[in-house]
Amino acid sequence: MFHWLKRRLVGWVENRQRGEIARLQQEAMRLKQELERTTGELVRLTPEERSLLAQKSRGIDPDTLKQISVLDTDALIDGTESTENR
Repeated sequence: MFHWLKRRLVGWVENRQRGEIARLQQEAMRLKQELERTTGELVRLTPEERSLLAQKSRGIDPDTLKQISVLDTDALIDGTESTENR
């Protein structure tokens, strides 16, 4: 009976989520660029920060992770020692 309402509500929520994710990605990229411009250096992660991000990224599809990340995801996926951003 209320399937149409449920579908509309789910569609609305998904649309809002996509918009918020896009906004947050743009803001993260802007802040990263501003930090690099201000310091003149690339953003570097400590080994602890890199390890924490690697733990949190487990279970996320690598292609999706590359789309949403503003940092070097290869280090997280491959477990390499890189601490530079991309």
